Amino acid sequence: MKAADEPAYLTVGTDVSAKYRGAFCEAKIKTVKRLVKVKVNLKGESTSQVVQDDQVKGPLRVGSTVEVKTNEGLSSEAVISKLTDASLYTVVFDDGDEKTLRRTSLCLKGERHFAESETLDQLPLTNPEHFGTPVIGKKSNRGGRRSSYAVADENESSSSDEEQEDMEDKRRLNDELLGKVCSIESEEDPSCWYLALVVSPSCCDELQVKKDQCLVRSFSDSKFHTVARRHIHIFSTVSGNKYDFSTRRGFQAAQKFLRTEEIPDLWKMDMSQILDSSSSDEEDDEEEKESDEDEEDEDEKKKKK
Repeated sequence: MKAADEPAYLTVGTDVSAKYRGAFCEAKIKTVKRLVKVKVNLKGESTSQVVQDDQVKGPLRVGSTVEVKTNEGLSSEAVISKLTDASLYTVVFDDGDEKTLRRTSLCLKGERHFAESETLDQLPLTNPEHFGTPVIGKKSNRGGRRSSYAVADENESSSSDEEQEDMEDKRRLNDELLGKVCSIESEEDPSCWYLALVVSPSCCDELQVKKDQCLVRSFSDSKFHTVARRHIHIFSTVSGNKYDFSTRRGFQAAQKFLRTEEIPDLWKMDMSQILDSSSSDEEDDEEEKESDEDEEDEDEKKKKK
């Protein structure tokens, strides 16, 4: 999460800590593909709009009064109520590896995640009476950058490995679906099936995408939807010819995308955003956190009883 005094976007050369598989690693920003979403409240109207930063004249700070070119093409005075950095940052780690990440996976050096990192008091010891006894080390996903330590018996470790593999399989399936044209099934009414594109969860901040879901954008009305994977069926020119998809909503736009990979102008995004898979780790972390909190609440309720 950004601090209030942080800039709306980061610049090339900035030293950061980049999140990779749950760990923060030192890195430097190499390239930036800038895209800042700006939510503004239009003065004199009780409406708000989300525009891109290139439609705003004035300082990109929450509370600033700026001139905005609205989505209708008109210029209007407005007040910024929210800034969302949707830029793509390519960072270089200290071992030379490169990765393209969203702002949510980056922190400026010295941010609070260092203060919250584990201390010896928080780490379990194999034998508290003998402090020198080594703690079992869990292999880091990015060797040498940061180590996390845990002690678990063999059964718990095996169960954890299986859960991790299951998460990896689900994430891999989601990544494979990114950028695919799909027919979205409606269990209640087959006539409500529509054609859509599977996009990265980072393309829409307003919707939370669970592990067994994908984020799609409809070719018919350009709206985002979260859809269970079992309701997603990959669509191709072959299947389009084989079955009667011509009555499905968004058919023409889907066919055009399959032929040319041309993204509808109204969407205001490119393939790098659609295919961005860097947010999957963050979503898993959030869901795990929510699950832990739910379990803690249940334990508290049981204790009170």
